[in-house]
Amino acid sequence: MTERNDTGVIRLNTLDDFIEHTGELINQTSRELTVLSTDLDRDWLGNEALTTALRQFAISNRRSTVRILISEPTPVVKGRHAWLDLIKRLSRIEIRVIKPEILDAEPMKGTFVLSDRSGLVYRNSETGYTGFAHYDDRATVRQQLDVFEQYWRYSDESPEFRHLAL
Repeated sequence: MTERNDTGVIRLNTLDDFIEHTGELINQTSRELTVLSTDLDRDWLGNEALTTALRQFAISNRRSTVRILISEPTPVVKGRHAWLDLIKRLSRIEIRVIKPEILDAEPMKGTFVLSDRSGLVYRNSETGYTGFAHYDDRATVRQQLDVFEQYWRYSDESPEFRHLAL
């Protein structure tokens, strides 16, 4: 069950909470969606409703962009993650892999989905479904976007995610 406090922070405690609020966040996004995750958690981000929402967002506006950073590409590719076909087919979705030496120096503290520089869903760790959502928290989103940009600078495109020519 989610809890909302006076500041607009919504506490998330279950996988269903994460799916629900990530779906709402994607659906409210108009221009830019940013994702930082170890391996695009199949249960959470690979959920069918979220895949549909991501696809709809990516094709609904030609100026929309999706940037994804992961640290472990193998589970995404070998596990045939639900987003894999979208990543390969839609040029608006860019995915990169963080260099291991960067993660050794600066490990990920959590994973997140950011929307238009104002909304976020934040997962505290990869081992459970606890975290928070906020639909209008520019300061926290800015901090997380700074973390993302730092990792983005030290990431590489991966051949597994090359776009297919259509």
